[in-house]
Amino acid sequence: MSDLNVDSNLLEEVRHRLTLRDPNALAVESVANVISQYFDVEGKERPLEMIVDSATGVGKTYIMAGIMEYLAGAEDASRNFLLLAPGRTIRDKSVNNFTPGHPKSITHLLRSDPYVIDKNNFKSPATLAVMKDASRTKLYVFTVQALTSATGDGRETHEYQETLAGSFYQFLAGLDDLVILADEHHCYRGQAFARTIANLNPEVVIGVTATPDRRDENLIIFRYPLAAAIEDKFVKTPVLVARQDDRHDDRTKLLDGVTLLRAKERVAHSFCRENDLPLVNPVMLVIAENIGRADEFRDMFESSSFDGGRWQGSTLLIHSELTGEDKEDGLAALDAVEDPDSPVRIIIAVGMLKEGWDVKNVYVIASMRPSISDVLTEQTLGRGMRLPFGGYTDDEMLNTVEVLAHERYEDLLRRRESLNKSFVDHRVYFAARQTRDGRTVARRQTQEAPVTFEPTTELPRQVAETSEQGTEEATPAARVQSFQERVREAEERANEASGELREHFPILGRSPIQVPWVQRVAQARAVSLNQVHNMTPFSRLGRTLTSESDTALRRTVLAAEGGRIQARRAEDVVQATAFDLPFDELQRSLVESVMQVRGVERRAGEVVAAKAIVQAVVDAMGESAEASLSAYLDRASRRLQDLVAGQLRQFAGSDVTFSEEVRTNNLDKLRRAQRLHEDSHEGTFRRAVAYNDWKKNLYEFAWFDSSPEFRAAQAVDNDPSVVVWARLHRGDIPIMWTIEGREYNPDLVVIEEMDGARTCWLVETKMNREMTSAEVIAKRRAALTWANTVNNSGQANGRWRYLLLSEDDVADAAGSWTHMKGFGQ
Repeated sequence: MSDLNVDSNLLEEVRHRLTLRDPNALAVESVANVISQYFDVEGKERPLEMIVDSATGVGKTYIMAGIMEYLAGAEDASRNFLLLAPGRTIRDKSVNNFTPGHPKSITHLLRSDPYVIDKNNFKSPATLAVMKDASRTKLYVFTVQALTSATGDGRETHEYQETLAGSFYQFLAGLDDLVILADEHHCYRGQAFARTIANLNPEVVIGVTATPDRRDENLIIFRYPLAAAIEDKFVKTPVLVARQDDRHDDRTKLLDGVTLLRAKERVAHSFCRENDLPLVNPVMLVIAENIGRADEFRDMFESSSFDGGRWQGSTLLIHSELTGEDKEDGLAALDAVEDPDSPVRIIIAVGMLKEGWDVKNVYVIASMRPSISDVLTEQTLGRGMRLPFGGYTDDEMLNTVEVLAHERYEDLLRRRESLNKSFVDHRVYFAARQTRDGRTVARRQTQEAPVTFEPTTELPRQVAETSEQGTEEATPAARVQSFQERVREAEERANEASGELREHFPILGRSPIQVPWVQRVAQARAVSLNQVHNMTPFSRLGRTLTSESDTALRRTVLAAEGGRIQARRAEDVVQATAFDLPFDELQRSLVESVMQVRGVERRAGEVVAAKAIVQAVVDAMGESAEASLSAYLDRASRRLQDLVAGQLRQFAGSDVTFSEEVRTNNLDKLRRAQRLHEDSHEGTFRRAVAYNDWKKNLYEFAWFDSSPEFRAAQAVDNDPSVVVWARLHRGDIPIMWTIEGREYNPDLVVIEEMDGARTCWLVETKMNREMTSAEVIAKRRAALTWANTVNNSGQANGRWRYLLLSEDDVADAAGSWTHMKGFGQ
């Protein structure tokens, strides 16, 4: 037995290359830790079986890809991976994910270059040659039925093949490094699956699922529950909607559903048009108890008497008893439901949508089962949780899924505690830990991850629209809301988004804005000096060295007193001869000291960043800089290295760094606004309005997400030092702020000139309570690193800076841009 043997550098490389989300990276790391704990530390025999429990919509495909990349890239590499699917839908989806050239393929991210082997090619001579090539990574993708039985779907895999001197099944069983990835693992319980595992004798079996069987709790080595996914904004936030009156018949419930669906559609279409995105058509998922009831609901929707015939020709019925062309047509329509040209707006399902359905545009779920608990405790809710725009938007309506309940609103409120319990779960992962005797082992860690259903009378968006101080932030808090209130707010938002679509270009003759573009470093880099944001410690070092400057020789008299030698300080002071080194040489020596800090790479941009750090020290020394550095060069170098290393240690391996290749383009994108246009920007802020009458805005009109953002723009527009400014939209200046690839755009870009110097500001406004949140802090760090990278590249016109303003900063500035710069961070 030995210590834990996990390649942390390889884990970090896989994380960066696949841009894994934090929970997915932790899942891969947990798998690596458990495998090494089982085989290296505990010395146990194969097979090792484990389960990764990850919430629907977070990215199980990337977890499996990350596991394969790590094990195939390890020193003792695995070359044979078997991906088991519960049925043809997931099997075909998995084949597409790992087939080069397919629109949904992720193979461009994979260094292992897996050769996909499935039912269509496992007998071909070319495939047989690859199967026998020990240097190639193979990914076998089959349904569990194709392997658990020698008849039916499994007949071909159990047939004798002369070229293999046995069956394909026997070939798999003979592999000494077989790793099984069991997608939707909860589907495989039973004697047949257990027998298959025993016969194949794999090295490792890794089940991946969002709903593990309770009997397999002891196998779970990683858990990322839906509650955590909601909290981390990886999935939509559920809103439970119930009526306050006594009308709970099916027709009323479905009418409620399509009412919300219509409002969501108008908001989604407006968002897509304004952001030049393909249209997203929200759909409603109706869950029926049985096929007979599903037929009734379809007939209701297709009737001319239901909602004026609005939904005729837009329903899709899907269930397990469909056969022949009806089944093929239904599955094809289901597969295309995200297509902007798809006519489907309502999907009626009985039981076929539990696994393998990754549609992102479900915005309303109407479960016709009697209890809302059935929806929350099954995988049904997961069918509507995926986000269609890659993340949360600025519009709350697009970040939520409406879940219609049979219960009355008051009954749901009384049951809040039991609903909350269904969402309280625990994160589980395995991390490396040191034992008392110094050994490294893997240990199980747990954290509670609750989501609370709260009653609400206002949506977060409404706060931003009606408050002069509020800043919108679509926070994921699950809610219980009355239908009457929810539909009123949804229709208000839809009406705001139903104006005429107008296009806006930059104003002719107005000073252009040149925006830099930098790429995030794709691979893990130890550190970058551009991550050094706080110059205060370096200024303090310069002042300290100056105050300590003393060229007197320390003279000590050794005198004989009472037969003993006593040391005492000499009274006379003698000044040492000053040997001042050339100032340029002193500065170069300090720059070299910074460049010698561990992890700093010798690149042009890093040298420029080092010079800026040294300049902060020199500036603080003032006129005595040359004399002080000549006297204390070694001390200054040592202290400077400690300060730089101290700041870099905070970010190493966790923060984003950027490439030194910087290019600039004029900000000249077309703006589209489907909202009310006003000729002035005076008066009370309203989120749904595009405002005019700006003196220095790059565009004629501008619209905003919050009152502080609007007030900051007004202050900027009135300041005499400002040359031009613009409200930033998606993709204008995208700053990647997480290593898994999440981007954001600040609120404003402001170009000002003072005393002949040009400063380019990126301005972000936030609510007071958000200023200390981990997300805001991480975004600020990334923006500061971005600005340092641009400034040190030598490619930018002007010096770029980042300004974070709280709502109080904006209010206290009272319309003064100068005061905002002084108050902000």
